[in-house]
Amino acid sequence: MGSIRDNKIVIITFIILVTFFTGVALGEPSKKDEPISVPEVKYSFSKLENGLEIFVFEDLNVPLVEVSLWYKVGSLDEPEGLTGISHLLEHTMFLGTETLAKDQVHNLVKKVGGYNNASTHWSYTKYYEELPATNLELGIAIEADRMGNLKINPVEFQREKEVVMQERRRSIENNPIRSAYEEIMATAFQQSPLHHQIIGWMEDIEGITVEDINAFYRQYYAPNNAVLVVSGDAEPKVVTELAKQYFGDYRPQKIDRIVPIEPDQQEERVLTIEKMIKVPYIIMIYKLPVGNHPEMTSVEFLLEILINKSVSRVNTELKQKQEILLDAGAWVSRLPISGYAQVILIPSSVDKVTEVTEGFDLELKKLIDNGITDEELQVIKKSVLKELVFAQKDLRSFKDIIIEGRLNYNDPDFYQKEIKAINDMTKEDLIQAAKKYFVQTNRTVGYILPQTN
Repeated sequence: MGSIRDNKIVIITFIILVTFFTGVALGEPSKKDEPISVPEVKYSFSKLENGLEIFVFEDLNVPLVEVSLWYKVGSLDEPEGLTGISHLLEHTMFLGTETLAKDQVHNLVKKVGGYNNASTHWSYTKYYEELPATNLELGIAIEADRMGNLKINPVEFQREKEVVMQERRRSIENNPIRSAYEEIMATAFQQSPLHHQIIGWMEDIEGITVEDINAFYRQYYAPNNAVLVVSGDAEPKVVTELAKQYFGDYRPQKIDRIVPIEPDQQEERVLTIEKMIKVPYIIMIYKLPVGNHPEMTSVEFLLEILINKSVSRVNTELKQKQEILLDAGAWVSRLPISGYAQVILIPSSVDKVTEVTEGFDLELKKLIDNGITDEELQVIKKSVLKELVFAQKDLRSFKDIIIEGRLNYNDPDFYQKEIKAINDMTKEDLIQAAKKYFVQTNRTVGYILPQTN
């Protein structure tokens, strides 16, 4: 059952996600619209004959390394009937290889004082080890072994499926907000892989076989579909030589990708879902182009001015003046396929749901009709660019932005284009984005209401 504590956790989660995706904090507006430069992040790049790409971010300040192997495959690559297979394969990769028994990867890394894990995303799957610098070779050897020698025990595989199914029950089916969100996304997207969540549908997870996993593994876990990334106290030349030694004999694979075509949305889609919660939620999904589209930065800035700050339009009017809104947030999912913007509104009570929806639409209309002030734009510009400068001080985290640019848009320096787009952005750009994408015929609205019986 839902509780006040559950709702607070969801609200906090949304706020954290908004902060993560926007990476901004309010600063003082600049007196002049002066471009802010962000130093280019230095890295070494090489590529093996079989297609494996190697990025090295050398940092001698701490005697540690992170070895990560990124595969360009994720939830977006899953066909109907096999949703969740990317995430299930991630779990399966820890069940052992022809060389290493189950849990031996964990044990080897732990024995030298390291840590390892993995994660599945829409467009990629990442495996990594954090190790003392002297154990660089161990991390590379582990990932090379798993790329070519996965061994699946049917009994262990079935147990791992049960683990994933339980994870789905816990994270989605038994979570009132996330289960409703899944339904809203499935309504918003008809043909796109965004129709399902990364963990997949329960019936698909249940039906995935060892043969399915093996076929998916052989198709996508190949050197020409992977990027080896090493950051920390490691010399690029040494990393490249180790990569040749451990990955050099692997053959590239022909990669066949799903090319989803989402039909154009002609009218607003609305659904009402009742859940065991205390306060209502409004979730709006607006469809957007591919993540590197020139207008996506304007969309992100628009949401900052409209909703994401304590002094933003929606918060000022609906939360502070009218007191009909408990909290709100918005962010953009920028993907290598057509993505979306998401707006979360939490009305103070069920009888304020319509009023909050109409109030949001009115603030959006006022922004379009009356424009944006110079001060609003400059505050956001300056704070975003400053945050990028600060982020670069943590090279091991900032490198992920670079690798995501490579995997999603074939451009590791995409962040530099973003910096230019921010510096060049005008108020007219934001208004144009609002008129083009934030229209009712382009959105799906889900009302999540407390159960009445």
